[in-house]
Amino acid sequence: MQTSIERAKLWVERDPNEKTREYVNSLIKSDTGESSSGHLASLFPSDGSRIGFGTAGLRAAMKAGPLGMNDLVIIQTTQGLARYCERFSQGNGNGDKKLIAVIGYDHRENPELNLSSKSFALLAKMVLLEAGFECVLLDGYVATPLVAYATTKLNAATGIMVTASHNPMADAGFKVYWSDGCQIRPPFDELIADSILENLQPWTDYGTKLKETIAMASSCVDSCYGLGNADQTLSITNDYFNSVRNSGLVTNQNAASTKAGIVKPKIAYT
Repeated sequence: MQTSIERAKLWVERDPNEKTREYVNSLIKSDTGESSSGHLASLFPSDGSRIGFGTAGLRAAMKAGPLGMNDLVIIQTTQGLARYCERFSQGNGNGDKKLIAVIGYDHRENPELNLSSKSFALLAKMVLLEAGFECVLLDGYVATPLVAYATTKLNAATGIMVTASHNPMADAGFKVYWSDGCQIRPPFDELIADSILENLQPWTDYGTKLKETIAMASSCVDSCYGLGNADQTLSITNDYFNSVRNSGLVTNQNAASTKAGIVKPKIAYT
């Protein structure tokens, strides 16, 4: 079993984020050597625990370490997800099929540590490209249902929405959708969790690759530095709203509103 400080040092070796690396390094340097400080131990428990992956994917505060939402956790999680999707596809006789993934994100961020839903989405796409996926990164902030819709529309193997929904503003989340557009459920959640643990070592230097991508996109109007799919996002969004309008869905509330002479609001609950 590794000590908290040993786990922290390994984390620093793998973490592509300069801000979180510096933060953890400062905690390591201030450690007395006799016993890990309370804060260091809370970020890197000696029992080896890490953020749990379940039916809602991941959800936690944006902070350094295996219990938080940060760049390295996103990389490790996406690597594990990609490998499981590959195994699932091969097991169903589709080993030669190029897999598709969809990613969306919201506005959450932690500027102090340079962590954000957007940066998580960019890193997730880079991991999926590294794994050989075709990956559609929805350009700009999008509503969660759009990812589920796009996953089925594009016949994607998986969809990822980087959001913590109603959680406190300091949190971030990583919701995973299966090919049917539904959030993952047993046994997929446990199998993906196992795959994540098998893929903790980053496959490449994602931090450097992202910097190079941003540098090359200095004149690009794409908010995702050339990694986003703006035209496709607009097309999918239009298709989504058209499908809602043409769905023919009628609720008791709508009927009651009509009877009472109330104009129904032009919104959809999804």
